[in-house]
Amino acid sequence: MIHLDDGVPAVRTAGQLHYSYFPGSEGGSEPLVLLNSLGTSVEIWAPLLPGLTAATSVVCIDYPGHGWSSTINAPRELDALALQISGVLDTLQIERAHLAGVSIGGMLALRLAALRATRIRSIAVMGSAPTMDRALWTGRGELVKKSGTAAIVGELMPRWFTAAFRDANPAIIERYVGLLSQTDDAAYAALCTALAGIDIRPGLMKVRCPTLIVVGTEDPGATIDDAAEIATGIPQADIEIVEGAAHQLQAMAPTRITELVLEQLRRVAA
Repeated sequence: MIHLDDGVPAVRTAGQLHYSYFPGSEGGSEPLVLLNSLGTSVEIWAPLLPGLTAATSVVCIDYPGHGWSSTINAPRELDALALQISGVLDTLQIERAHLAGVSIGGMLALRLAALRATRIRSIAVMGSAPTMDRALWTGRGELVKKSGTAAIVGELMPRWFTAAFRDANPAIIERYVGLLSQTDDAAYAALCTALAGIDIRPGLMKVRCPTLIVVGTEDPGATIDDAAEIATGIPQADIEIVEGAAHQLQAMAPTRITELVLEQLRRVAA
């Protein structure tokens, strides 16, 4: 748990989604909303929070069945999850926000920028692809239904982190294994259904806000070509490449990701 009220852990909910709110030292009326990868929780942003909150307030949100969120109403469509996140912003009375997300979180940022264009100031899309393979995600969801999220740990860790990083950072890998294993099986499988065969390219033309696309050179699931394809469909898109990073960019390169997100916020504010 990464959220504290006077040193005491606090669980806050909007609807059925848990969120953590971190006030920025400089205040500001347009907070940064961080969106996690599938099978993790708000905890993945802990290494970035000191740098980010020095510049802006931050909101982190757990998806259904992830972290502290209820397992009820886990959506089977990506836009339905995007609208749940929009509901958190409504509850917090956030009229406009910046978004940054990794993997499915980046895809959600793109969909929210299309669906709620007047409310999204900018987005940072990290480790995300424009399309998802139907057979892969259908099969992954079926495996999780049958055997639980623990059954896919061996498949996902080499995709999430390079071998060198895994060897050098066993405590981080152990924590990510724990987050994945603790994710509700039915909720994870439902979101696999949401991703199976999805193609977000037709909606990219509706993304009008400044967009930063970040990709790791060692990410097998969201490649440099994928980043370029997303950028092609968006009028105001820039690409940043993180050398040596795989899928979980915020874990493998927290300092660089913090710098890139803050640079994006400064450009938009200028």
